Parts: sequence; C-alpha cells; structure tokens
Amino acid sequence: MAWVILTLVIVALLVVAAVVIEQQRSAALRRRFGPEYERVVDEHGDRKGAEAALRERLKRRKAIDLRDLPAADVERYRAQWHTVQSGFVDDPGGSVAAARNLVEQVMADRGYHDAAADADADGDEAPGPVELAAIDHPQLVANYRTARTGGAAASLDDLRATFVHYRELFEAMLVDGTPSDPDVDSDGDGEQAETRFGVTR
Repeated sequence: MAWVILTLVIVALLVVAAVVIEQQRSAALRRRFGPEYERVVDEHGDRKGAEAALRERLKRRKAIDLRDLPAADVERYRAQWHTVQSGFVDDPGGSVAAARNLVEQVMADRGYHDAAADADADGDEAPGPVELAAIDHPQLVANYRTARTGGAAASLDDLRATFVHYRELFEAMLVDGTPSDPDVDSDGDGEQAETRFGVTR
C-alpha cells in the first residue's frame, strides 16, 4: 500500500513540475516578445501553437548573422530619411510610404530577410523579416504594425504618429537599438523625436 501512495506522490510531483516548467517557458516567451506574444496567440487562437511558432521564430533568428552597416551606409540612409522627412509637410502620405520603404530596406541590409530566403529555398514556411525584427525590437515593431499608412481613414495626426513610429524603428535598425542621436528619446515614447521631425502633434 505504501508503494502505491509513494508512486502517486511521485506522479503528482512530476505533473506539478511539468506544469511549472511550461508556465516558466510561457513567461519567458511573453517577456521576450512583449506585445508580439499576444498578437501571435490571437492569430493562432491557441497558446501552444502560438508558442511553438514563436520558438521556431527564435531558432530562425539565431541562425541569422545580422550585419553591422558601414558608417557610409548609415550616413546615406540618414540623408535619405532627412529628404523623406522634409517632404512630410507637402505630402504626408507619400512621406509615410517612403519612410516605410526605408525601414524595409534597412531590415534587408541588416540581414532580416536572409532567414526567409533560406527557408523558401528549403521549401519551409518561415517568419518574415518583420516577425524576426520583432524578436529584437518587440515594442517598436508593434508600433510599426499598428501605424496607419494612409487612405481615407488616416488623419494627419495618424500620419504624424506613423512617421514617428517608423523613424524609431528605422533608427533602431541602423544602430541596433542604441540611438546615437541625442535628440532621439531612449524610452521609446516618441516625444522628443516628434519635435525633431517637424511633425509635432
């Protein structure tokens, strides 16, 4: 009889340990991905499936050797951004679209597109560059995703906010998340950045 009780206790402890480990793994993913975690759970409609997808994304990200941009490329991109920013007053929608293109170009130059290209070559389904960038910059990518890009539903304030969000991600992509410009705020609220763009709300 004693061995039956001991067996049940051991089984119960193993079950509890498995639950605790699973909860810790979930909490680690939630911390790592921030708002992206909830987005993927909503997209999948199933926490386990979403977490499996996020773990696969982490594997893909680890396989990427991100490239540091040469100083000349950084300056060239900043000059292009300045040109786009200067056109915001006359053409807000066009400037926002051009800003998004610049963000995507920097992502490609840094190497975020490489994992998707490798997976396509293998016939696998892989996360796109934005999904991979969300591992390194979860809040900035969340802002990037939700920003209004234009159309009748986008007000001038929407476009200003979108431009700011794109600028924050653009800067993070250029310098790997450490803004070198003292006018770029470090806490990500965009307040200082907006006045710098000439697109204050």
